[in-house]
Amino acid sequence: MRLPLFSLALAVALAVSLVAAPQVTRTMPVEEIRPGMTGVGRTVYAGSDLEEFRVTILGVMPNIVGPRRNLILARLEGGPLANTGVIQGMSGSPVYVDGRLVGAVSYSLGTFPKEPIAGITPIAEMIEDIESRAPRSASAAPPMTWPATPAQVFDAIATIARRAAAPLGATPSVTGIVGPAAIAEFAPRLRPIGAAITIGGFTPDLTTRLGDALQSSTPQAPAREADTTTPRPTLRPGDPVGMSLVRGDFEMGATGTVTHVDGDRVYAFGHPFLNLGPTQVAMTEAHVVTVLPSLDSSMKIASLGRVIGTVTQDRATAVGGRLGAGPTELRVQMTLRSAASAPQTFEFFVLHDPALTPLFTYASLLNALAAWERQMGVLSLSVHASLSLGPDGTIEFRDEFSGDGALASAASAVASPLGTLMPNPFGPITPEALTVEIDTSEVERYATIERAWLDTVRPRAGGTCTVSVQLRDYRGGTRVVEIPVTMPSRTGGPLTLLVSDGSTLQGLERRELQPATPTSLAGLLARERQVRRNNRLYVRLLDDATGTVLGGNVLPTLPASVQSAVQADASTARAAVSRAVVGAWEAPFDRLVRGSREIAITLDTTR
Repeated sequence: MRLPLFSLALAVALAVSLVAAPQVTRTMPVEEIRPGMTGVGRTVYAGSDLEEFRVTILGVMPNIVGPRRNLILARLEGGPLANTGVIQGMSGSPVYVDGRLVGAVSYSLGTFPKEPIAGITPIAEMIEDIESRAPRSASAAPPMTWPATPAQVFDAIATIARRAAAPLGATPSVTGIVGPAAIAEFAPRLRPIGAAITIGGFTPDLTTRLGDALQSSTPQAPAREADTTTPRPTLRPGDPVGMSLVRGDFEMGATGTVTHVDGDRVYAFGHPFLNLGPTQVAMTEAHVVTVLPSLDSSMKIASLGRVIGTVTQDRATAVGGRLGAGPTELRVQMTLRSAASAPQTFEFFVLHDPALTPLFTYASLLNALAAWERQMGVLSLSVHASLSLGPDGTIEFRDEFSGDGALASAASAVASPLGTLMPNPFGPITPEALTVEIDTSEVERYATIERAWLDTVRPRAGGTCTVSVQLRDYRGGTRVVEIPVTMPSRTGGPLTLLVSDGSTLQGLERRELQPATPTSLAGLLARERQVRRNNRLYVRLLDDATGTVLGGNVLPTLPASVQSAVQADASTARAAVSRAVVGAWEAPFDRLVRGSREIAITLDTTR
């Protein structure tokens, strides 16, 4: 019997809709897991081919990672696992029992284990964590004072990494274990497998220091291979996936494995990377070259590929995000010029993160300098940097650095505005672009202040006079710089005229002048634009009289009635009872300035 035309069309349409409908992944809740169950896992050991490994469930460890945070303990078999054990970079590998998704391989057990025993993070906990809207922890950014030293920067990176990679506590709550009671003894030795850290384009010394800070035995990233294949339309469970901290001429990030894909949503790793909470990190394709077997900790050697989305959450049980457009990043363009070689230009992109952007920008800048310039001995740097902050304007400066440690000091000075502004408590700052131009020379370029004097022995109150400063260039002659200064019209007592370099003035301000702490983002920006530089002569007229600090500025000569009224509002003003600045002048110089001189003066107040 022939079907009517309408019925036939309906049957064809139904068949097409069933074929085109997206396949729904069924999951298995942890309550259904029992010892002895067997299943399969999927991961990539090399290239892009998914391979399966066998999984035997040993038991369930409730509340082991935290309240209502469970781990499924399992033995893994197949592929290279008998030789490698659990592998760094396979964290996130999905595990299926009876065709249902159980969770992600995420934890290893013990040191030098004879069998690949792994902890599996339940998929329900991963999904719940990634869909969380909990705010970011205020402690995500370790306290730092900028400009920072290399040791301080790498210590800060290590502090952040330790928070995410610390082993489970030695006294976990493991009551109600499903499986052998002896599993409780495994708890203190469980640790996140860890993402495979990828570092490329960095010098061997900095690669080692970054690897140590990130707690990884990190090989340099392999060179990217030419991609002649058609890009996959999406990620598959078991595919490698990357998180990019720095990309471009320098590469730094981590690779793990995709656990589950739901439309454009991606769940991976099965444990935190840096435990940042809400974040914006570029999600990338990743290419696995091979697996490096190790008695300590085998790892996948992988490189990052093109950006395919944004990681939006880095949580206790997973990292996750969405396929599509990448995040907004800080674009850095750096040009190095020297008489000995052709100019070198670098471009790289750093993730936007209050804690990490300053640290990894510093490391990348230092790397470029260390790779192309000598790190010790005679060296001078002329730096011109411009940081675009979008609606908050631009911070631009020129500075000079010379001698041992010049490279680290220059990198720190450029990254310092990021380190000061991004973790601020007043409001978000979104740096858009950083342009750095550095001219280097293998000579000492500095001048020392030898003398300072006024053109009059008794300057008049309210009058203008000239400060002359004699400087001696390193292995050169002397020169005199003249700076006009106008004396205050209302002040009493003897005064001190200080002529100094930037570091001397900054030390004096911290010790004696009680600089005001900014109380707004505008005040913080203003202070950052007034940072003392090495290539300037600073002249300050100091008085021991009490002044008023208002909006971050010292106002020492307010009339008594005005001063009393302003200081009545303690939220906006306070008294400055130490030495006060009653006059401030400065002059740019063509090289670094060192030293200071003081002149004691008394103003002529007669009419």
